Amino acid sequence: MSSEQVEHKRDTPAPLEHVISHSTKVETSSQESIDEKDQTLFQRRPTTEEGLVDEKAPVQDAEDNKKVFGLHQRRFRQLSHLVFWLCFTAFLIAAIILNKNGPISVLAVAYGFTTLYLIAAHTPDRTFARPTHAIWNMGAGVASKLPLRVRQIVGYGIFPVALLLTAVVRADNEHGTRVQRIISLCGLLIFLLALYATSRNRKLIHWPTVATGIGLQFFLGLFVIRTYIGQTIFSYIGGFMATFLGFSSNGIGFVVGDDFMKLYGSSFLIGVLPAIIFFGAVIQVLYYWNVIQTAIGAMGKIIVYLFEISGVEVVAACAAPFVGMSESAMLVGPYLEHATNAEIHQVMASGFATISGSVYLGLVGFGASPTHLITCCIMSVPCAIVTSKMRYPEEEVPLTRGKAITLERPDAEDSFVHALANGSILGMQLCIVIAAVLIGFLSLLGCANYVLNWVFLFLGVTDLSIQRVLGWFFYPFAWILGIPSADVYESSKMMGIKFVLNEFVAFAGAQSDGFFTEAYSARAQLLATFACCSFANPSSLGSQISLLGKMAPNRAGDIARVSVSAILAGALSTIMSACIAGVVL
Repeated sequence: MSSEQVEHKRDTPAPLEHVISHSTKVETSSQESIDEKDQTLFQRRPTTEEGLVDEKAPVQDAEDNKKVFGLHQRRFRQLSHLVFWLCFTAFLIAAIILNKNGPISVLAVAYGFTTLYLIAAHTPDRTFARPTHAIWNMGAGVASKLPLRVRQIVGYGIFPVALLLTAVVRADNEHGTRVQRIISLCGLLIFLLALYATSRNRKLIHWPTVATGIGLQFFLGLFVIRTYIGQTIFSYIGGFMATFLGFSSNGIGFVVGDDFMKLYGSSFLIGVLPAIIFFGAVIQVLYYWNVIQTAIGAMGKIIVYLFEISGVEVVAACAAPFVGMSESAMLVGPYLEHATNAEIHQVMASGFATISGSVYLGLVGFGASPTHLITCCIMSVPCAIVTSKMRYPEEEVPLTRGKAITLERPDAEDSFVHALANGSILGMQLCIVIAAVLIGFLSLLGCANYVLNWVFLFLGVTDLSIQRVLGWFFYPFAWILGIPSADVYESSKMMGIKFVLNEFVAFAGAQSDGFFTEAYSARAQLLATFACCSFANPSSLGSQISLLGKMAPNRAGDIARVSVSAILAGALSTIMSACIAGVVL
């Protein structure tokens, strides 16, 4: 190895070694890759059967040779997984026999995913790759015989037709009228046209990615909102997360005492902020046990294939609903120096398009529906990819294009107790930040309202506030979501405060106005919650620019240039999610 090669290897960041090794090859064929970009749906480049690599081939290494209870670690893992699956099966059978009216569907779905995971973990890749490869090639061969124009019309026409039929065919019901659903559909179309009109390069928009994102979001909305299984599963998850708030009372009750809990247990300080500390501890422990990395990696392998985007973008999109915009960006931090501008735009947009688990708990404390928040966070993942790729299409060849990347945490803890302590400390820091932001913004808002009223008092105008002004400005945006006319103003006021100030102030104001009560329609509450369930606000923009700039100092200029576009894409993703929810509701 030459001295230049040794020096290059020493300077290359560790997480990128497996990517940089083929970067020269990618760069030399970049123009060819762009020219070969598939502009049709469901058409992949053929892969020869010899190219199928069995990643689970039995390779003996030092890790597998370790012994646990006298057995090789690999054999012990297989036996432990088998015992776990048998116990889970027995538990499911007992639940079906003893409690037929319980949430069996939730347990059955968990059992199904667990079984599939264990099968995939202990089965050679070729067992499934060969038949899947053959079936895919058979379907691709039949589709390739059709003219390109026919494939494009059929492929791109499926989702618009499905959305149109969903909006028009169904009669009026308690969740909304046909006119309201059509308005929601028109709103979705208007926002898509706005993204196309303001795109950086309309010729490079990858329409299969756009169609896949809208279609996946539509089917997610149908499953969660319209099907019994989807409603049961997400209602159960939402109820569990709401119950999650109560677990922290054991800790805070010990600190402040039972008498203090009886007096102030329902306040935001005692009822919500301690739960955020608890959540931070749980997340850190899940990191230590590799649960978060495994879940994000499994989702990433699917999304990389469906959307044909880079591994960096996929990890940021999948991680954001779990850990928030800052932590999701930190997971791909080692790759940012070598990322394209479109990748940086996508990483930021994915963070702006959703909320973290800790903020989720805070919004639930303000009266928002846990089920609505969870549903929006999941639906915003594909929509953030759509809005980002329309606003800022890929103009280069990413190093991790079509590849799932490995998540590494260099600051991993040494033990369970270490992880629990670090998570609690991080949760406490977040509580301080949230409390400080609420105090600062709400105090400033009250001061601004006083000054505004004082100025207009000379003109004989009274009862004027920043909230009312923002409500008037965002009125058209709330109306185009398909919100009932009687509730549009209150919803627009909530949206205005959220996008101008932040989500905490918006939900706190909505709670004080009684928005999450029976006085307002369920449709208005759902669509307004969807539209406001994101980090897209000016304060988040500043913190994200600072964080990414520290992780990739050589790209600080690029990060600042794409940041405004990214926050617009993140804001539109939740608004478009609300439109799709308005169609299927």
